[in-house]
This record gives sequence, C-alpha cells and structure tokens, in this order.
Amino acid sequence: MTYRIDPGPIPHGGYARRFDQEATIVLVGCGGTGGFLAEAICRLLIGRSAQLHLVDLDRVETHNVARQAFDRTEIGQFKAEVLAERLARHFGRVIGYSVLPYDRNLHAQVFSHPSSQLNLLIGCVDNAAARRQIAATLDGHSSSYGYPPVLQSVLWLDCGNGRNAGQILLGNATRAEALRGAFLTQRGICRALPAPNLQRPDLLDAPPESPAPVDCAEAVATGDQGSTINQVVAAIAASFVEKLLNGTCQWMASYFDLDDGTLRCVPADPKTVASIAGLHVNAIAPPARAA
Repeated sequence: MTYRIDPGPIPHGGYARRFDQEATIVLVGCGGTGGFLAEAICRLLIGRSAQLHLVDLDRVETHNVARQAFDRTEIGQFKAEVLAERLARHFGRVIGYSVLPYDRNLHAQVFSHPSSQLNLLIGCVDNAAARRQIAATLDGHSSSYGYPPVLQSVLWLDCGNGRNAGQILLGNATRAEALRGAFLTQRGICRALPAPNLQRPDLLDAPPESPAPVDCAEAVATGDQGSTINQVVAAIAASFVEKLLNGTCQWMASYFDLDDGTLRCVPADPKTVASIAGLHVNAIAPPARAA
C-alpha cells in the first residue's frame, strides 16, 4: 500500500480555519543549491497564492560567479537580497529575504499563520549549526501530548551533498513519540514523518574544524565537488516541492550518486518509519477498529 503525504495543517478544536495563502516556503541558504532551487520554486508557484522567503547571510564573491546563480554585477551584494529582487522582477511576485543567520525565533514567525496546503522549511546549508536551528523550529511546532498526537504542520526538506552524491530528506517529527498514529491506513495518508535529523542523526553533528573552510563554489574549483551536483540536488528537491504542492508526494527521502548513475527514492512507509523511530509498526499505523 502506498501513502500520500498530507502536509496540510491539523484542524484544532473542530473549528474551520481561514487561510490567506496556499503555501508558505522559507528557503535557508542561497548558495550552490539554494540559488538554483529558489528559481525552480518560483516557477512552481506561478498562479498560486504563496509566500516565499529567502535567508542567507553571505555576500556574492568572485568565485561564485558562473558556479552559482550570480553574475559579476552582483559581486559584493547579499545573496538573499540579489536573488529576491531578481526573482521578484522576473516572476512578478513579492519575495521576502533576510541577511541574518537563520534563527527560529525570527524567521519562523511566518509560520504562525499557516497556509492551507503547504508550510515548508527548506535547508540548503552545509553546516550542523544551521541544521540545529532548523530542527529547533520543528520542535517549536510539535506536541507530544495526546493520542494521536497534535502533529506539527511545518515540513523540513533538507538538501545535502558530497562531491558527486547527495540526499534530499523530508520530515516533520523531531521526536519518535510524535510519529504515533502518523499513518491513517483507511485514508491512505501520512501526517508525520521522521525529520531529517531522525533519518540522519549525523546531520546535527559538527564535523572537525577545517583550517580553511570553503563554500560550494570553491569546492567545485578545487575538484572537491562536481560541477553539476548543485543543479541535480535542486532539481530533485524541486520535484519534492512540486508533489507536495499538488498533494501527490509519497517520498520521505531520495539518494543519488552521479558516479554510479543511481537514484533511490524512499517511500513514506509505516515499516520504514517504525524502524527509524524504534516503535512498533502498529503504533505508527494503528489498525482499523472493527465496527
């Protein structure tokens, strides 16, 4: 049996909600992957009532030109500002941006009034500290009280890569207990998935400090990262966004390797989720009660 991920907000108290937007998307990191993904998202949002916000504290540097979504006239400007203004002109859409480090208490305020179809936080970052802030955002939108639990409405889509391989992970539950009752078998839908940090706990572990940290563009120049890896990550991530917007997403993760020529998509499945959470599958997908 396949399950469709339902990213819509959970009703509270049986009262109907009024929504002003179809989707709210916050993209953190506008460098190698984020710059390409931001444009792809704008195309997906054509004709939709939606908010898009970009967050990145870095400025465009000379080595970013041609390797990322920037040109020479933009050197010295903030990446988030450059992208927001350019995409706003091109697509005729208001796009918010911030040049401060991502902070859940500041940037997640846009999720205080959820959108009707999709509330998505996308991480295109390459460090554990930023991912910890993103994970903390989900902690602030979840509750472990009651059964089934009150599940958070914000989904986290994490994009990561090495030299020529990478992964895209989707989820919203940072704690195993929040996955109880996540799958509604009779309706064929899934309301919660392990957050990227539950799927890959190592994402929140800081790597050993490097004496000379480099960004994506420098990594490409030195051969530590493939020339097309960021576009590939962005394309697969955009496919997740498209399916989430259309209500047809059935994946919780995708892994690819450009050297081996492989792409493996992990479906949202109770057994897989139960294994990650360390819970019995019946806790994840309670059997239907006899009439």
